[in-house]
Amino acid sequence: MLFNSLAFAFFMPLVFFLYWALPHKLRWMMLLIANAMFYMSWEPKYLLVIVAMTIVSYLCARLMEKSKNGKQKKVILIVGILLTLASLLFFKYTNFTLSSIGQILKMCSVPVGEYTLKLMMPIGISFYTFQMVGYLADVYKGKITAQHHIGKYALFVSFFPNILSGPIERAGNMFVQFDEEKTFDYQETVYGLRLILLGFLKKMVFADSMSKYVDQIFDHATQYQGLGLIIAIILFTFQIYCDFSGYSDIAIGVARLLGIQLMTNFKQPYYAGSVKEFWSRWHISLSSWFRDYVYIPLGGNRVSKARRNLNLMITFLASGLWHGANWTYVLWGGIHGIYQIVENTVTELIHGKGKKPSTSVFNRLLHVLLTFILVSFAWMFFRANSISDAWYIMTHMFSGFDWNQAMADTTMSYLSIAKTSAAILFLVVFDFFQQKRDLLKDMDRLKLPVRWLIYVLFTVIVIVLSLHNGVKQEFIYFKF
Repeated sequence: MLFNSLAFAFFMPLVFFLYWALPHKLRWMMLLIANAMFYMSWEPKYLLVIVAMTIVSYLCARLMEKSKNGKQKKVILIVGILLTLASLLFFKYTNFTLSSIGQILKMCSVPVGEYTLKLMMPIGISFYTFQMVGYLADVYKGKITAQHHIGKYALFVSFFPNILSGPIERAGNMFVQFDEEKTFDYQETVYGLRLILLGFLKKMVFADSMSKYVDQIFDHATQYQGLGLIIAIILFTFQIYCDFSGYSDIAIGVARLLGIQLMTNFKQPYYAGSVKEFWSRWHISLSSWFRDYVYIPLGGNRVSKARRNLNLMITFLASGLWHGANWTYVLWGGIHGIYQIVENTVTELIHGKGKKPSTSVFNRLLHVLLTFILVSFAWMFFRANSISDAWYIMTHMFSGFDWNQAMADTTMSYLSIAKTSAAILFLVVFDFFQQKRDLLKDMDRLKLPVRWLIYVLFTVIVIVLSLHNGVKQEFIYFKF
């Protein structure tokens, strides 16, 4: 069930009231049942996949904990990670691998037919697999002890607010919260509801309204050129942010209703002054996962510059491939790897000359604007249906700046332009002030009638505009 579905509107209140009505010792069991129901609402048979992976990773962690031999422990870790990743590799990358091999053979003039398996990827598998791998690595390093209670471990793996699209949580953070006896906190509940409302606003009003124009251009890219392509790239830049940060807001808000705090996943990423800073603000749970479990084990910054650059490129290529079984995602990851290598090199050259970065407002704005342009350019490859489409867009995006033609290409009316501009302005202003303070928490300072006026106003906006948009889409990151 989607967060923005009628089924979830009945499911969540039931879970909420049952959770707080039950004694602490039964809550984990009730949540585990809720997790299973939530996941089976998508495709019941794939519950077997997550159950099997949970058992395997649970047993491997217990074996590592019992092992006194360092080499044996490492072998168990490697076997555990390979077994855990096996399902992800099979469901997500089998057809990609077969297709890529076929294309290579065709380039070598070897006649081959089209052959793929009829596979449907279990939803959320990229996210819960990474949680399991992170758990195994943390047990191996001694950061946490292996969870002895298989039910609570299964609860961590399948926690329904974040199982579909994250945040990718750390076991140490979640186990402590599952064990802690909680009492109902009215303020936490109110804050969670505010986050949920904000998430719905971002997703159902902003992201879904932009998707119509983005899809129109990107799904028929070779039919357009010039300004229309640039507008589509900019709109997708905001669409994916609203869509994914909207999901994260809802997930974090839903967890808060149950007294569970998930990690922050976004910190106003389009106000970043560098690509490196962007990745410390965007999809934080994933970028920190790749840092801790890929980049640092490869050597991180503790190696030569050449090796560090190689580590960066490997990490970003892996991140791109994680996002999807398509060369466009790999290229997108590679572009961000190149960005970081060039950025580090330029920074080191400047510091080598004894110069310090300017702290002026103008310099900051210039860096933010440049970073936004670079990130938006890379999003073009992320959204393009193929590398050939991306190449076409890149080579035709500056072929003419006819405003009327661009409006015809995107099928945008002046009303839709006004609504989209208002949405982007809202995001820009909201994120600007959100950098320094928590605006949702600041609402407590407002008088009760004013707060309820805001709640009602934004709820009406979500309902009315989402119905008017006529578009109801799954969250973009569900397919990853």
